[in-house]
Amino acid sequence: MPGHVPVLGEEAVGFLVWEPRGTYVDATLGGGGHAARILAATGGEGRVIGIDCDPAAVQRAVAQPFHAEPRFIARHGRFSTLEETLASLGVSAVDGILADLGLSSTQLDDPSRGLSFSAPGPLDMRLDPTRAESADQLLRQLSERQLATILSEFGELPRANGAARAIRRAAEQTRPLTTSALQTALAPLYPGPQRPRRLAQAFQAIRIAVNDEMGELKALLDSAARLVRPGGTLVVIAYHSLEDRMVKRAITPPRPFDPWLPSPVSPWEAITRRPVRPSEAEIAENPRAQSAILRAARRRGGV
Repeated sequence: MPGHVPVLGEEAVGFLVWEPRGTYVDATLGGGGHAARILAATGGEGRVIGIDCDPAAVQRAVAQPFHAEPRFIARHGRFSTLEETLASLGVSAVDGILADLGLSSTQLDDPSRGLSFSAPGPLDMRLDPTRAESADQLLRQLSERQLATILSEFGELPRANGAARAIRRAAEQTRPLTTSALQTALAPLYPGPQRPRRLAQAFQAIRIAVNDEMGELKALLDSAARLVRPGGTLVVIAYHSLEDRMVKRAITPPRPFDPWLPSPVSPWEAITRRPVRPSEAEIAENPRAQSAILRAARRRGGV
């Protein structure tokens, strides 16, 4: 078992693994913690395909002892290329898919990734370095209005228009943009104890835009409905309301406002009637797990 402790590891794998001889996908391989638990839960009969958009995460997983297990395969790939990645392995259907949408501590703590304002570094923010545009490049292309929309919708950031103006001004004055420059640009707008939270919201919003995280999540949910065989499972751990709302609607589509319209039919049946959250003990051990929200569903038509 790797040293990395996965968020909601026991709960996620408990919902996911229902067929010990099945094929399971860990779509966010990260530190390999969930993948190792899935392998253990299948009792030596099932197999796990670990996929991550971050090539460095795949390399770290390959270095873990469990990679020697012939039932485990690691591949680089994004949610939007999941079906293509599995097809390259001769896999057209799986028994379950797990996705932990959070960032790993390794990513957050690496200043060269630019994902946190806690340390100076380049404003990159790409989870997949093979993607074309860094945060610095994207911010120089966006209009002030486009940037304000991103800050408001993806970060729920107050004073988004003012923040967008400040960032655009910083982009004009600083080349390349850095995490420190972004922090300095936003600091006057958010004084006092609110500043860390507001900076985190701004960084989150820009990161989501750089990586098209909402588009990628939609691609994952669409692919899961095609890939998971009847009776199979989908488990997603989200960390903010935008992600969780999209997952919830995929599992349980909202009723239309017009009562005469038929209700949409979901290919999923919810296993978790209410979202599962970390225990106080887990949060004490890993404070970054505090905002985690787990939802699980079973593919209709089987078992």
